[in-house]
Amino acid sequence: MRQDTRLISGPMYGAIALCACLAGTPLHADTIVTFTTSLGAFDVRLLETQAPKTVANFLQYVNAGSYTNTFFHRSTTYDPTGIQIVQGGGFTLLTTPTSASIETIPTAIPIPLEAGLSNLRGTIAMARTSDPNSATSQWFFNVQDNPGLDPSLGNDGYAVFGEVLGAGMVVIDNIAAVQAYDVTVQLGSPFAELPLLAPALTPNNLVLVESVVAVPEPTTVALALSALVGIATLRRRAL
Repeated sequence: MRQDTRLISGPMYGAIALCACLAGTPLHADTIVTFTTSLGAFDVRLLETQAPKTVANFLQYVNAGSYTNTFFHRSTTYDPTGIQIVQGGGFTLLTTPTSASIETIPTAIPIPLEAGLSNLRGTIAMARTSDPNSATSQWFFNVQDNPGLDPSLGNDGYAVFGEVLGAGMVVIDNIAAVQAYDVTVQLGSPFAELPLLAPALTPNNLVLVESVVAVPEPTTVALALSALVGIATLRRRAL
């Protein structure tokens, strides 16, 4: 059979070239995780290039299911002069038909600080103690720009490792609007700023994190098909 030597040009050539490129070169996209809370769900893109150790640590807890049935245990938004964050990742709510209890999430070895990105509104960062290299499972969302949490002279800063996507800040703002209560007498020092949906310390009033799961990364074939659809759309518009 005689080989067809006609040249291929235009959008179809671009699609074929793209498919060939995709087939030969693995593509990588930042991991996206979905937070499902009692006030709504939202997605977060993890910034693996900028904070690889921090992202790997966070995904270790995600993949272990450590954040399932946890809750936001701290909100500072009642104080307009201070930092504006909502914090979680530290405590699990255990319930039975007749009782409820709070347990600390088992933690792995603390990680080194990777504070390089700014604590802008909509970012997620690791919580820690006064030791800069003490972060384990706890994280917080920046409800507003918090430059005081960035590295500076005499300030080690806090490690940003992800950003809320799309309309996800609507959920974060709703969480931030929940009133905080000091329940240290009932629960201890970590709960001096506990957000509660109503002024009663019951499981139904906690802002729950029902789950945090990684969204499957698209395969090379899926990426190629997506590119083909985009090219076909452009071609139809050009006709």
